[in-house]
Amino acid sequence: MFLDLPDDDGQTVKTLAIKTVYAERIRQKTKTWELRTYSPNVKPGGWLALYESSPTKAIQTVVQVGRTFKLDPDDAWFFYSDQFGIDFDDYFLYYRKRKFAFGMEIVDVRSFDPVPLHILREECNFSVPQMCMTLRSIHKRIHNSIYNS
Repeated sequence: MFLDLPDDDGQTVKTLAIKTVYAERIRQKTKTWELRTYSPNVKPGGWLALYESSPTKAIQTVVQVGRTFKLDPDDAWFFYSDQFGIDFDDYFLYYRKRKFAFGMEIVDVRSFDPVPLHILREECNFSVPQMCMTLRSIHKRIHNSIYNS
């Protein structure tokens, strides 16, 4: 089932942590759904800044979200597995003992020169996200990628 969230106003940018391997697949457009074990509450039209965890430790990609879903993990796999950019074993390990899989369709991908963690901390009061969170301050590269493209 798709979540019925109103469209985003375009002013909020959220961030979440992601492994570099999955961020690469998003940039290559072989992964067109970002998956979570919780509802990240990103509305259609909303933007996500992908914080790539170690070894990258930077933000170098933003994505715009389209549809979102909340499904039983088996059903999500049945309908969308070819768009997840993850193999069967890793997917079901991720969702072990979970009642729901949450997905966000990626409708636009924009990359830029990486903004390393130390710069994000110094200039933007950034904390590595444990869950999906709103950016308190947006670095100029992130801002320009979203609003000047």
